[in-house]
Amino acid sequence: MRDEITYADFLSYFPYAPTALVIKECVRLGAMKEHGCPPPILDVGCGDGLFARLAFEDAEVWGIDIDGNEARRAQASRSYSQVVLADVTTAHLPKGFFGACVANCSLEHVPDLPAAARNILAALRPGGVFYAFVPDRAWAGQMLSSRLLRGLKLGPLAGILDEAVNTVFKHHHLEDAEGWRAIFEDVGFVVDRVEPVGSTASTMAFEAFLLPSLLGWVNKKVTGRWTLTPGLRKAASLPVYAMVKSVLELNPLQAPTAEYLLIAHRPAEQG
Repeated sequence: MRDEITYADFLSYFPYAPTALVIKECVRLGAMKEHGCPPPILDVGCGDGLFARLAFEDAEVWGIDIDGNEARRAQASRSYSQVVLADVTTAHLPKGFFGACVANCSLEHVPDLPAAARNILAALRPGGVFYAFVPDRAWAGQMLSSRLLRGLKLGPLAGILDEAVNTVFKHHHLEDAEGWRAIFEDVGFVVDRVEPVGSTASTMAFEAFLLPSLLGWVNKKVTGRWTLTPGLRKAASLPVYAMVKSVLELNPLQAPTAEYLLIAHRPAEQG
C-alpha cells in the first residue's frame, strides 16, 4: 500500500489548515494524483482553492461554491480562472464544456443530490470524467471512540455518537459503494468504479488530532481563515508530520474503510 500521506503533500497543506483536516485532504490529494483530469476542470464545493492549486497545478479550473465567503477566498487564491457563486443544483453552467469535474467531499452536503448530479452531467462534455470523494455509510463508526464503545457492548451509545458526528459534519447522504453507484447511474452517469479511499488508521488519526484542531475551526468562523501564522506552521510541519505518521503506524487497521472515490463519465453518445 502506498503512503496515505506524504511529507510533500503535508508540507503544502499544513501551513494553511488544522492537522485533522490536513490528514483527510492529503489522503484525497494522494488519490487524486493517480488519475487524469482533462481541462477545463470544474471543482464543486471549491472552498478556498487550496486543493485545486495542489491537485491541478496549471490546468484551467473553474470553482463553484454556494458560500459567498468561500467564493471570495477562492477568487483571491487565484487557483481558478472562474469562480461561480451558486447552488450546484441550479447553477447555470456552460453545457458540454468541462473535460472533468471533481467534487472533494462536497456532494454529501447537498440535500438534492440527484439535481446536482444532473447539472454536473450536463456541464461535462461527452466522455468527460467525474471524480467524487464521498463518505462511507459507516465512516464515523471507524473512529476509535465508536469502536471502543462497541467493544464494551455499548452499541446503542456508539450509534448515538455516530449520528451526532454526522450531524456536526452536515452529512445529508451516507451510502455504501453500491448506494453511491446507484445515485449517479440513475441520473445518466456511467460509473466506472468506486474505489475505497482512506484507511481506518487515517480515520482514527483524524480523530486523534480533531480536538487540537478545533482552534482552527474557531479561527475560520471568526477570521475566515483556518490559520493566521502559515510561516510558523511551515516551520513546525516536520515534527507534526512525524507525530501523524506515528499515530498511523501504531494502528494495524489499514483496510480502506472511510471514504470512496467514485469515478464516472458522461456517455459519449449524449449530445
